[in-house]
Amino acid sequence: MTLWVVSPMLHDTTSFLRVRDEVRASCAELGRPIRFVVVDDSAGSDREVDQLRDLDDVEVLTPPFNLGHQRAIVFGLRRISHDVADDDIVITMDSDGEDQPSDVPRLVAALTDRTALVVAERTERSESVSFRLMYVCFRFLFRLLTGTAVRSGNFAAQRGHSLVTTIGHPSFDLCYSSTLLTLRRPMVQVPCARGVRFAGQSRMNKHSLIAHGIRMMLPFSERIAVRMLVAAGLSFVALVTMIVLVLAGALGGSPGAGVLSIVIAIAAVMVVTLVGFVVLFAGYAQSTPRTP
Repeated sequence: MTLWVVSPMLHDTTSFLRVRDEVRASCAELGRPIRFVVVDDSAGSDREVDQLRDLDDVEVLTPPFNLGHQRAIVFGLRRISHDVADDDIVITMDSDGEDQPSDVPRLVAALTDRTALVVAERTERSESVSFRLMYVCFRFLFRLLTGTAVRSGNFAAQRGHSLVTTIGHPSFDLCYSSTLLTLRRPMVQVPCARGVRFAGQSRMNKHSLIAHGIRMMLPFSERIAVRMLVAAGLSFVALVTMIVLVLAGALGGSPGAGVLSIVIAIAAVMVVTLVGFVVLFAGYAQSTPRTP
């Protein structure tokens, strides 16, 4: 029974080598052979990756082009799905050390016959104050739009049969981490603090964080569209009510024309925004290409 560790990597060979050593050390008591699968998201431009190809327990997969963090994970999982046995365990984790190797045995231990998936629930983060503030705002918006609380990421464990039966789901082409939450599998969350990078600097900037947040919402596009349409319907009813009240006040001699104009302008912006979001999510959900 093999323990597979799948990690996307972009110019992080030094960090991955330390991740590999620490995973092997922390999982020694499990008594399972460990196979590491690295998805080189540099599309072969990172020459340091070549030193990993000589390691017996490491397989390097090189996509033909840069996929991005989420789709690189899916690329690796789909490539190994034909080799994974039902009783194998598959771990997905970052290659930079922020997903702490010491937590891997805890995720594995939480897998039971009734549990198909175990995800790391983030309890502490080591990022800057501005990042944590943005993350709190994102969590609030995510809960508002989807009705689902999110405290997890890519760090997860699942059995081989669970991976094989679900990895073909089209939503994985949109976002790996949030698709895990939409599949309605028996799931357990294990509290895990976020670690710090072993080497180098993060390439994630504010633009990338916002784009990643949008991608996390895409697997929930249908749910978001429904909630937005309901909100638009309620807004329309409220708008009609307000117009009636303003007109009634105007007919009674109270100045209401200016207020009415403001109300109509706000309502128009609201409706256009809601419809725009619906079109955005529907379009993304239908047009995103499949991971190679």
